This record gives sequence, structure tokens and C-alpha cells, in this order.
Amino acid sequence: MTIRLRNLALLLVLLTSGCYVGEKQDTQNAPLSIAQIQGCAHVSPFDGQNVSDVRGVVTAKNHNGFYMQSTTPDELDCSSEGIFVFTDVFPDVVPGDEVSVSGRVQEFIPGQVKDQNLTLTEIVEPEVKILSTHNLLRAYMVIGSSDRKVPDKIIDNDGFRIFDPDEDGIDFFESLESMLVSIEGGAVVGPRNTYNEVVIIPQEYRSLNHISESGALLQTENDANPERLILNLNKENKQQVNIGAALQGRAVGVLEYAYGNYKVKTFGLVAFSENNPVIPRVNTQQNSLTLATYNVKNLSLQGEARRFRGIASHIIHHLSAPDIVVLHEVLDNSGEVDDGVVSATDTIKRLIDEIARQGGPTYSFLAVDPENNADGGIPGGNIRSVILYQTGSGLTPVEEPEYEEITQNPMVIGDSQWPFNATRKPLIALFDYKERRLMLVAVHLTSRSLDSALFGRAQPIERLEEEKRIEQARYIEQFLYDFHRNHPEIQLLLAGDVNDNTWSKTMTVLTSRILFDAGNTIADNERFSFIYDGNAIQLDHILVSDPKFITQYTIPHLNSLLDYSLQMSDHDPVLVELDFGERTSQ
Repeated sequence: MTIRLRNLALLLVLLTSGCYVGEKQDTQNAPLSIAQIQGCAHVSPFDGQNVSDVRGVVTAKNHNGFYMQSTTPDELDCSSEGIFVFTDVFPDVVPGDEVSVSGRVQEFIPGQVKDQNLTLTEIVEPEVKILSTHNLLRAYMVIGSSDRKVPDKIIDNDGFRIFDPDEDGIDFFESLESMLVSIEGGAVVGPRNTYNEVVIIPQEYRSLNHISESGALLQTENDANPERLILNLNKENKQQVNIGAALQGRAVGVLEYAYGNYKVKTFGLVAFSENNPVIPRVNTQQNSLTLATYNVKNLSLQGEARRFRGIASHIIHHLSAPDIVVLHEVLDNSGEVDDGVVSATDTIKRLIDEIARQGGPTYSFLAVDPENNADGGIPGGNIRSVILYQTGSGLTPVEEPEYEEITQNPMVIGDSQWPFNATRKPLIALFDYKERRLMLVAVHLTSRSLDSALFGRAQPIERLEEEKRIEQARYIEQFLYDFHRNHPEIQLLLAGDVNDNTWSKTMTVLTSRILFDAGNTIADNERFSFIYDGNAIQLDHILVSDPKFITQYTIPHLNSLLDYSLQMSDHDPVLVELDFGERTSQ
């Protein structure tokens, strides 16, 4: 639900502490320019005050207002020349109209207060006079050119204490809020999403970044890539856009703020080159053990049949039918219907049958049903982790485990521990394989959905569930450490959606004593399994207790590089190949 309200006192303290150039004017005696209303700050120095005869040319409009831009700009880069006029109804103006607006200045917070979004400077309760029509729109600001260089390393490093558009990305975009802008070419780093948005970076920024071979833009511990430009395409744009494509020509639009991001609301058709990423098949050795983890994004019997076909095809044709596939976000048999059903046997069986129908091997599965609505995710969906294993691969589940720590196979751990409240419990399975015994832990830790936005008012950003993930990692690591100390002959494998980055404290805890991150065996710029707003990150991981057995580790980018209409999930699978050879004497 969208809320319109006056700025909170705390927000005023945080966001008005930039430098406003020039003295505050008496709004009753002299008309203000748009730049004066915007000021060199995130919050207008005239917030809450009435203004009159503010002039500009209409540049764009929507169902509840319009953008206008000054025809007499000042010489300050730090103050925006554009502003939004909130009419609450479809406005009776068109682009090119020169208008005079009187009303009240307000800082509008989009979304809900808990989202911690920035504000948008508006004129509300307006009286609008059309002074002339068919005016040429003012020349737009070219982002990424010699006009205005986007900061490429820092979003904010001073908690809004200093308004510095030359250094802080969040201040840079604020200085262009509601203005006409242009991007002259660029590389696509975020494929078209369900909101018809595409993320690009100016071409000249490619050499400054950590870019994968396929063209993905890697987020790193110290660089969240503030130069990303989100293009919000209009309905005319229906072209599929994959990563690796390029913006052809220019994109022109108004810079707006919504859902925790600055976005360019583009005009007309925006052209992109075609690019169809080639994802090679993973080649594995016949005598090795292959293990994959794959978050299949709320796989449901009530969902699209094409997703079962597509995921089955991924498993067979791209992953070479791994011996073990750990699935995450498998919904119960009734899908999103909150009816008390917790079994997912039919959902799992449908995927197994589809794999067989496409010529793949026969899989069996291990899973433990959660308590109803006790593991998070979609209410009623009862998402869980599931372990598929090939019955003809030499893998045999241990029928009667004789360990103090493991009383049944499979089983979950941590179900009575607070960090696993309302989230998935780790699933443990024991296998015998080539005279070795393996323990596999399937994990899907607490999500990052409560993280505040990179371009939000919390700087540095808040990660409200991070401590919970860290405590989950501590519990899992301690359990495995104790088990390994008592049973060092058993190989430990951990696979799943950790929901945290490679450099996170969560991963540091998991790899602190006995587990090795198999991802360390590949190049840093290929370590991603998820792309969010153009930032490529790795959330899905495989850890092993003895890295000497690793012969291959790969992340086939089967989804993250592709237009949303081509994706089967929002995650990529991760695969490791292990060659245990003959068992050595203990």
C-alpha cells in the first residue's frame, strides 16, 4: 500500500544535512525556481511551504501527475532542475506545455515507511496555468558522458552528512531527480525483468568493473556498483533482452525514484542488440560423483507446466544428470493454497517423472515434511529442501544410522533452535558410495528480503536478518564439527542457498574449521548464481570437508543471464564433481 505523508523528523535530520547553496528566500514575495526548491540536498529546504508561480516545461506525465523542468537552469550541478507535480488525477497538460504551478512543497515517501525509501520532492495541491504550448523540451543531461560522470564505487560513505554528487552515487542521482536524462549506449548487466526493466552501465564503465565472460557485473565486498542505470521501459518495448546485449543508440527519459531505486522512465522504443548466451553442457567423468544444488523458485503443481519441463531439461542436458540434485523451494502438493497440506510427494514425483520422460535417469528422493507454515516462504506453500539421487549411481541411503547425532535418515536438525524459527531446517542425509560414507547437508538459510535498499535512507544499509543467518551458520558448523571429530572417516558435503555473499560473515562461519568453499577453485568474476538489479552475486554454495577430491566446480548460468520470459528460476544451479577413487585405509 502506498502511503503519502510528511517527512519524519528523523528523516529530515538525516537527509537535509547536505549543503544548500544560497540563502532561503521568502516564498511569499518572490517566485522560486525549481532548482531552489530542490536545493543541494535530499530534502527540499522549502518542504511544507507554499510556493507560487513555479515555472517549467512539462516533460512527462502519468495517471496522477506530471514532471516539469526549468527553462532557466542555474549553474549548480548539485541542484535538480526537474520536479514532480502531484495532481492526484490524470493531468490536463501535455509534454511541451509551459506551465506556472502554485502549491505546497512536499517530500513524498514511496512505498511503506518500513521500506526506508528516500523521498521524492513534489508540489502538491497544485494550481496549474498553461502559459504556452508546443515548446521544445530542454536539452537533456547525458549520464555517463563528460556532462555528468556517475560515481562508480561509492553509494554513500558519510551517512548523508555531506551532499557530494561527485563522490556518492546516491547524491549524484538525487541531483538529477525528475530531470530529463539521456544514456548514449551501454552494456546490459541486468536482463529484462517482470516489470519491463533493464539494467545497463555506460560502455566506458566496463573496464572499471569486475565483469564476467558473459557480461555480468559482479558486486564485490567494497563495490555495489552505483553506476548501474535501471531503464523502466514502457509497454511498447516487448523485446527480450539478455545480459551481454547492448543499448543501441540512446535512451531518453525522466529520472524517477521508486521501490528503493532511481530509475529512468524511458520514452518510446528503446533498441537493444540481440544476444543469446551460450550455456555449455557440463561434462563430467563416469566414475566421479556429481552434486548439484538448485533453488527452483516455488516449484508448484499449480504452476506452469513449462517449468517442470525446463528444470528437468536443465538437470539432464546442462548438468549431465548429476548423481545428487539438492532442490530448494519445492512447494507442497496444494501449492500456495493454505489448507494444511504439507506433503510434497506429488510435486517431487512430477519432476522425477518429467526427467525420465525426457530420457534422463531414474531418481529417488529424500525429504522431511515441515510443520504447516513453520518454515517461511509463501504462506501455505511449505517450501522445503529435497534431495534427489540416482538409484543406479552407486549411491545407497543408509537405512539404520547408528550414530548418537543421527537417529534417522533423512532427518532435520535445529528444529527446536531459535535461529531456525519460521525458516527452513537443514536436511541431513547419509549415503554409502564406493565403500565410503557421505553426509550431505541441504541448507536454505533465512532470506534477505528484509535488507534495506542500496539506495535507501538507511546508510549503511540494514540487514535485519543477517544475525539470524549467522547464528544458523554457527549451529550447522558446530553440529558438523562435533560429528566430524567423532567420525572423521565420513566425508561432509553442504549444498544449498545460503542467502549470503562469498565474503559474508555467514560464509566465514561455515568455513571456519572443517568445511572448504568449493567456489574458491574458480575465477572470482564467474562466481555468481543470482542477479538483482544488475548486481551479480553468489547466494548458492557447495562446501566440502576435503577439497582434494574436487575435480570440477561450475555455475552454469541457466537463468540469471536471460530475459525473465526465458527463465525457469531466478537462481542458477551450482555443481561440484568429486573423485573419491578407491578408499584408503583409515
